[in-house]
Amino acid sequence: MRSRLNPRNIFFGWYIVAAGMVINMLIGGLVFHSFSFYVAELKAEYLWSASLFAFAFTLTRVESGVLGPIQGWLIDRFSPKTMIRWGVALTAVGMLAFSQLWDPGSFIGFYFLVSIGASVGGFMTISVVTVTWFERLRSRALGFMAMGFGLGGFFAPVVGVLIDAVGWRWTAFGTGAVLMVVGLALSSLFVRHPRDMGMEPDGGPARGTGRDAPGTGSAARPEHAYRHRDFTAREALRTRSFWALALAHGAPLMVVSGMMVYFATRVQEIEGLSAADAGFAWLVMSACQLVGQLTMGYLGDVISKRLILHFCMLGHGAAGVLLGIADSYLLVMLCSVVNGLAWGARGPLITALRADYFGPSSFGQIMGWSSTVMMLFMVAGSLIVGTLRDVSGDFMLGFLVVGIGAGSGLLWVAMATRPRLAQAVAAARRLTPSSAQLIAVSRPNRPGGA
Repeated sequence: MRSRLNPRNIFFGWYIVAAGMVINMLIGGLVFHSFSFYVAELKAEYLWSASLFAFAFTLTRVESGVLGPIQGWLIDRFSPKTMIRWGVALTAVGMLAFSQLWDPGSFIGFYFLVSIGASVGGFMTISVVTVTWFERLRSRALGFMAMGFGLGGFFAPVVGVLIDAVGWRWTAFGTGAVLMVVGLALSSLFVRHPRDMGMEPDGGPARGTGRDAPGTGSAARPEHAYRHRDFTAREALRTRSFWALALAHGAPLMVVSGMMVYFATRVQEIEGLSAADAGFAWLVMSACQLVGQLTMGYLGDVISKRLILHFCMLGHGAAGVLLGIADSYLLVMLCSVVNGLAWGARGPLITALRADYFGPSSFGQIMGWSSTVMMLFMVAGSLIVGTLRDVSGDFMLGFLVVGIGAGSGLLWVAMATRPRLAQAVAAARRLTPSSAQLIAVSRPNRPGGA
């Protein structure tokens, strides 16, 4: 069934994906990717130490990890639409307040407020809605949605130009106003479940025809009595697969966080390279991230997600090592390409695989607990690189360590096999051989995707 809101027969879930992409683009581009431009201005105006900004960055990463389980419960308890509205509004108010900061305390307080809003109204909440609206096309839907962060990277230079033209205070104020107007308008599109609009995931199978709705491109599978038995958060936390996926999601973040803080400084240490060279290399990485999100999103719905994730782990590990040993711009660019492709593919694929394994019913809480594990790696990456830089005198050892750490994701992905509900396994063991087909009770979600 199609909604009246879709006169051109476009599945409403794709409107949700598009709205999520725009919100991620605004938050990613106007807030996170632009942070370094505000840092440069504040450092020049107030002469604050670099450690103050490093502390603020670390504090927000810790906040996202601690907030994760609470946020997940709130998403499952209340409507995602409400959470996105509150999150976007809090981010906007935070940027408006940020434009009026006056000392280190107000800077940390307002930046912390912005970070909370971005967490509540951003990727995690939007992902929960997306995995509910899509099943067979889940990987590509999440890939499209996540492209917003990559596209937001192209906004950062625009923010830099605006800061030079009108000052950082007016730029921050304008950012808050744009987020408030556009973000709140788009939040109305986030309906919790397709059945709330008389639809089914992916557009749903055409009733009585034995085929999927137009555009899904796959034969409908027979309905199984246990097919929609999703894991609760407590059940998921008791499985090896939950922890393996959380560690696989987190390990590469050591390379990501190390690069987010020290990439430009590392590149400029190479003889003959400048800040402009580092900026262009980061731009290439952002472009490759978009390519990874788009292409791997499609492939993840066709071939094994875990197979692709093995290559992502190798890519992140290789990128960390390449940046550590780089002595030319060629190696820097190779690092940017490899890390960008792996970065773009990894997040949507692991999120899709997590939803395939545990189902969408308690996905908010499951994602929230996963984010706590991921936060530890995000904080560790920048601390390891920075500490080893001070100890050894260069960045080689630090990036080699986080690169090897990211490569450990190969082990975690290998361990992330499809989980089974304990009570379902017990029931399956009581079945007679003639009822062997009912072993499917131990696989509550759709097959495939592993």
